[in-house]
Amino acid sequence: MNTDVGRMKAEYTFICPIHGPQERSIPAYYHTVVTGLQGNVNSSKSILDSLSCPKCGEVFVVHEIAEKKGVLAIKAKCSNGHKELRHIPKIADESVLKTVVKRLIHCDECGLPCQVLETQPKGNKARVELACPAHGKTKKELPAEYAWMFESIVEAMSEGSIVRSMLNCRDCGNPLSIKNIELDKMKYKLKCSCKNGHGVDLSQPVDLDEEAIDSIVNGVLKCNKCELVTDIIESETKVSGNNVELKLVCPVHGDFKKGVVVGIYKHLEERDKHIDRLPSTEESLKCEKCTSPLTIRGSKVRDDIVELKMECRNGHGAERLLHIGAVEPVIERFYGQLYECHKCHNPLRLSLIQEEGDNSEVVLTCDNHGESKVEIPNEHAAAARDAYISTKSMSDLEKILETRLQTERAAEYQMDADAEVQEMLDIVNDVIEQQSVKFIGEKSGTKNGEESWYYGKALSGTEYVVIGSVSKENLTMRISVASDDENKMELLLSEMRDNLREVLLKLQAKTGDIAPKKIECAECGAALPKRALPGETITCDHCGTTLHWS
Repeated sequence: MNTDVGRMKAEYTFICPIHGPQERSIPAYYHTVVTGLQGNVNSSKSILDSLSCPKCGEVFVVHEIAEKKGVLAIKAKCSNGHKELRHIPKIADESVLKTVVKRLIHCDECGLPCQVLETQPKGNKARVELACPAHGKTKKELPAEYAWMFESIVEAMSEGSIVRSMLNCRDCGNPLSIKNIELDKMKYKLKCSCKNGHGVDLSQPVDLDEEAIDSIVNGVLKCNKCELVTDIIESETKVSGNNVELKLVCPVHGDFKKGVVVGIYKHLEERDKHIDRLPSTEESLKCEKCTSPLTIRGSKVRDDIVELKMECRNGHGAERLLHIGAVEPVIERFYGQLYECHKCHNPLRLSLIQEEGDNSEVVLTCDNHGESKVEIPNEHAAAARDAYISTKSMSDLEKILETRLQTERAAEYQMDADAEVQEMLDIVNDVIEQQSVKFIGEKSGTKNGEESWYYGKALSGTEYVVIGSVSKENLTMRISVASDDENKMELLLSEMRDNLREVLLKLQAKTGDIAPKKIECAECGAALPKRALPGETITCDHCGTTLHWS
């Protein structure tokens, strides 16, 4: 702090962050040594280290900052109630001073970041009023000359970061689930708990920013007993005045109810469709005892929920719950666990998916254990089929061609000698991808040149392997189809052959538009993302008409 060098001795005033100012005197001869060593001492680290409670290790919250003779006296307290006094020179590094001032914004009782209600100058001091989400209002003081620093820190803090910090359990650190939200004057009152059962009541102002609302929505959708994201069962939502009762389903812990106010429910409706539930889905498909993947043994459809009886490779049984109205990627991911035999863990073959009244029956075949059946909602049939297709690899398709789909037809067109192979293959792929088949992989250097392989499976059981190829050597573009139903195979090939021919005519005429012919709804003319496989139906997203390709 101060240095006074005389003829015989040098006197110094040092500041200890814990014990305050200390006077020291040494022979003047050693003054140059002291000044030389000063640059090697990290005083900032000492100050920051002193801001943790020596009794429990918790980070201190600052209650008051007062200035006296160039030293800032810091009244500090941890969330366990231990109080201490700290001393910091005003000439300390600005980053250190900002850290100290920032600790003013936190609650003395729990350490949560607070909302700043008001900053009011009063002589050489500034008084700030804060509101803790859990403990309400409090007032603190700091020197007026540091008010600008306090305000700049507050401006940099988002409401979202405050809410995210608030939604962590103070007892165990786990995320909090919001069980109920009520409106109290101009505040939201949040009743929360963590998966270990620790409960807390919090509050937040009504006029929150988008980031803070996102955090509250995530808290509402979190399961009360784990950290998984739940699904809202919309048919069970009940509105009464300004309150909304929600029924949610967790894939592990089942269904339960929560209450929110209408204002929050509107945000929930808007954001719900954009929330990524796949990470929670992946986590739910692990055994809770050994973390091995779970496979589906059986199922039961109950109201809006599919109850899935599951088992891991170590024999641990479990039940998982799938909302019938879940988003398609989640439904498909769940049914990805359907195609492994729970007895021998070999792949299961999908024979067919057939309607049985309100539900569908998935018929599966194991080479070792024969046929088995699983019940699913009719709405999930296409997703269950797509999940099966997603299990296929190039080696699987090669085996299917060798053993099951030996009937093949092809359409072939010539191409110009100066045409780019990749450009032509992209055109062939665009034509194929208008059908309800999935890209599996590529092959290079075959007798047909560069190849793209696709696989399709009808709900009735009909299989299709479609290969698009372009050969620079033969100057050919080719689409081949293999299937176990010759009539449907001819129908599928005819559609793609005509579409490819039309694209090539456009290319020859140099129209600039070489996109494949648009597949349209026969009722309203809207574009369809894909055409149904022969013998199947597809629903137009625009007008809702069911279209059948016979």
